[in-house]
Amino acid sequence: MKLTKFLFSKGVIYAIILAVFYQIAMVGLYIYGYHVLPDGVNQLTINVVNQDGDKGEAIEKELVPTLSKSFSKVITDKELTESKEELDSRQIQMIIVIPENFVSNLETGKSTIDFYIDESNTTTVINTMEAVAKSVTDNFNQAINQGKLTNILKSLNVTITEQEQITEQLNNSVVQNNVYINKAPGSMDYVMTPSFLSIAAYASSMVVAIVLMNIFLAFIPVTGKWKAFQYVEITGCVIAVVAPLFGVIMTRILISISMQKMISIYLQQIFMQITAFQFTLIFSLLFGQNGIFINIPLMLAQTIAGGGTMPLQIMPDPFKVISYFTPMYPNTQINFGILYGGPMYLFEIRLLAILITSSLVLVLIVWRKWSEMENGRVPVSNNVMG
Repeated sequence: MKLTKFLFSKGVIYAIILAVFYQIAMVGLYIYGYHVLPDGVNQLTINVVNQDGDKGEAIEKELVPTLSKSFSKVITDKELTESKEELDSRQIQMIIVIPENFVSNLETGKSTIDFYIDESNTTTVINTMEAVAKSVTDNFNQAINQGKLTNILKSLNVTITEQEQITEQLNNSVVQNNVYINKAPGSMDYVMTPSFLSIAAYASSMVVAIVLMNIFLAFIPVTGKWKAFQYVEITGCVIAVVAPLFGVIMTRILISISMQKMISIYLQQIFMQITAFQFTLIFSLLFGQNGIFINIPLMLAQTIAGGGTMPLQIMPDPFKVISYFTPMYPNTQINFGILYGGPMYLFEIRLLAILITSSLVLVLIVWRKWSEMENGRVPVSNNVMG
């Protein structure tokens, strides 16, 4: 065979198309997905809780407009208990608490403002909220140093003499106190581990689905479609039990996690592996080898939509949609919960719903698509090398 004939063969052309498609999909999805940063952080939500009565309201009135310049959602009507629940469930990203006796303590020279931050979260959220905490504290001290506190003190009927005494004492007197819930190590490897585990399970499941799809087609004439499908499903489950073990062991080698968390992560990864296998097998059975043109973009999109690099609130809308019907987002949130704390139950339900739906769709595909192959007829060729 001449080189020119080989280069223009069906298989080589298919490989070129796949390579070009992968380049376009990866570059396009990643650049589009990350274009929302850093401006997109204005979609994050901050609760401001005033515990200092009327005096605190005066401080709050100064604080909220400043925050609203950077964040579209600054909420002031929630109590601390409710705010903590929302922070733990990642509905909000920070709580700023004006504590009881905040203004009174300023009069004695020092006062603390509390910033509640959930560390079981993406680096985008953690770094942004820590920067906000520092900025708010600096702005308070700057306002005091510039004499802007005088207007607040006047509104509280503080005499001029007392105002002068207070402002003289208040140079850098507001102290930042970060209160972390669901505490996690701050290094990038720990923060990204929940996402990396999900990506590993999904990618390996996708490869397994492609391989077993070809085996399924080859075995239909031999065993019939339902037995071939049964074998594929059993094999997928066996792989789902074995493969995640090595990923979890590697995780344990590289970062410090307890044996209890390691076992929990392993069981969760089995769940994820099975779900991702069923999900990706749908496109392989529907479109054969060409299913990779759907599976690859979905996998790439989920590295963003999975919620490991940016929270749902600031994702571009297409990625938000993808996060609702694909398995990587709920699994990443569950991994965060197992390793560092946070919500898991509702995400487990979502992952289970994806598994059940995918399994039913697979049964429907096998039932409708290969009825003519039941009695030993040769399946449609999936060969692209001809």
